[in-house]
Amino acid sequence: MPAYAAAGAAVGGVWAFGGDTPAWEHALRVLVVVLCVSVAVRLVGRRLTRTGRPPVDRGLFFALVTAKVLLVAVALFVDRLAGLWFSEPALITAGFLFVLVTVGGPALHGRLAHENPPCRAGC
Repeated sequence: MPAYAAAGAAVGGVWAFGGDTPAWEHALRVLVVVLCVSVAVRLVGRRLTRTGRPPVDRGLFFALVTAKVLLVAVALFVDRLAGLWFSEPALITAGFLFVLVTVGGPALHGRLAHENPPCRAGC
């Protein structure tokens, strides 16, 4: 859970500190950050494979990248919606990203990483 809080803080921070730029630029920055982190984790996973740990599943990797792209799309929507009511929508969106990654990250990762249960008699 602390790793997801750190990731949420990083993504939210990138969004918040770019508050003086257009929302599409926020989205591009955040997308670059999350995709670079995803690739770095994939490369580290390959290195850990050599040490005897199981490799990161390719399907899981692409599912998580897709989820991150969708997260940025939702953040753009939230930023636009918050801009209707608040003068600083970037701060609202940054908080939203932090909470969503911190709380939803472990659940989503667990759901995507969980293999199908074995088939019992009568499947």
